[in-house]
Amino acid sequence: MTGFWLALLEVAGILLVFGAAGWLAVSRILPSGPATRAERVAWGFAAGLGLIAVSVALAFVLGVRPGWVLAIVCVACVAVGLTFRVSGLEPEKSGPRPGTRDAGLGRRLSVAGLFLLVLAGIGVYALRAIGEPMWSNDFLAIWGMKGKLIFELGRLPERLYRDPALTFSHPEYPLGLPLLYAGISFLLGDWDDHAMALLFPFLQAATLAALWGWLRRRGASDALAMGAAAVLALDAPLYSGFHTGLADIPLSFYLLLLGTSVADAIDGDSRAPARSGLAGFLAASTKNEGVFFLALALLLGWLAPAAVRRRVQPSLSLWLLSAALAAVVPLRLWRGSVPLKDFDFGFLKPTLWGELAQRILETLSVAIREVAWPALPCLAAIVALWAAGRPAPFADRLLAMAAAAALAYLLLPALGVYPSRPELGPIFLVHTALGRTVAALAPLAAAGIAGRLIPLFPAFRLTADS
Repeated sequence: MTGFWLALLEVAGILLVFGAAGWLAVSRILPSGPATRAERVAWGFAAGLGLIAVSVALAFVLGVRPGWVLAIVCVACVAVGLTFRVSGLEPEKSGPRPGTRDAGLGRRLSVAGLFLLVLAGIGVYALRAIGEPMWSNDFLAIWGMKGKLIFELGRLPERLYRDPALTFSHPEYPLGLPLLYAGISFLLGDWDDHAMALLFPFLQAATLAALWGWLRRRGASDALAMGAAAVLALDAPLYSGFHTGLADIPLSFYLLLLGTSVADAIDGDSRAPARSGLAGFLAASTKNEGVFFLALALLLGWLAPAAVRRRVQPSLSLWLLSAALAAVVPLRLWRGSVPLKDFDFGFLKPTLWGELAQRILETLSVAIREVAWPALPCLAAIVALWAAGRPAPFADRLLAMAAAAALAYLLLPALGVYPSRPELGPIFLVHTALGRTVAALAPLAAAGIAGRLIPLFPAFRLTADS
């Protein structure tokens, strides 16, 4: 067996072991009931990734080698999770969903065909991801560079934010993804950015599992849930070779978990606020806009009906605010205040509103011409599916979150700056960032649109617990 294939198996083993440890660690807050097995696996995988990154930071604080801390944390999570289960404290399991009937042969075959499309999408993306070492410019200059530097030095070097020669690496970005890369490398004993690319097909599979499980739990038929997963699995603009190594795919996974858990919390799931906190922490630790999504989640809670607000909002607010503080405060204490490199918020001053309006028009013009127009068939299909659905508050909340984020992504380049050529500020950001950042909203949008389509498709049951 060659070194690459052995390293690939080792990465797979690390991800599976920590996914299982994460599942056991957060088993008390996972959704219960029928058709939640896939969703629980996805949440466990997300928690496992968080364990790897947080354990590395903890090791640096304690001044010990991260590999040992990672192993100890993993064992501790397994022990605690097993203790809960042995003592009978695991969540209660309910029976099959009432009001469904067994699917006929034709429906079973259609679901099987959709499942094959899901597998094909995962397989195609896996070939894109591991066909060569991660190569995207932002991976080499930002995420991978920081992760490799952390691993090679065995600490969080201050030069990440103090060295003027490294300003291209965006010192203002969170370190969740670089710490995850470093943690996997500490467990491997080497930096292998080729084998480590396997993380991204795992993230895709976990995202699809979360989408499928949540839709089934919300009453979607097997065909509808699997169809939504199949469409997302074949989403080439998101699951591309270029995005492998960047933060957009992990963020898209965490945003789906955040949106679905907030919707669950508003609808009375007592475990959902804690899940929202976990997903919000992971999102805010991955990209700066994660804090913006936490604010959107808070806003959704406050816009819920009054009776719901009184019951849910205190707990949901506590978890979301705690997640924001846990993600932002330690990093702020370590590096201090670091300005956003690509943006100049001075344009928000009233004296510059005229210039800001011109920059907004320029941004919208370039975005429509170079991003929206090529994607017009896809956008038309999204609008048609949305219009074909029925209003559903739990699904519309996800779509509202995705729409607000898309609008922010669209307008933010107007504040962009490009030091060497100031006139290219908005244009540069539209060219380099708008398409891929909006693509990360696809899982959130897929869940919302499919949720609106649930009344149009009768729910059949393939098994008692899918």
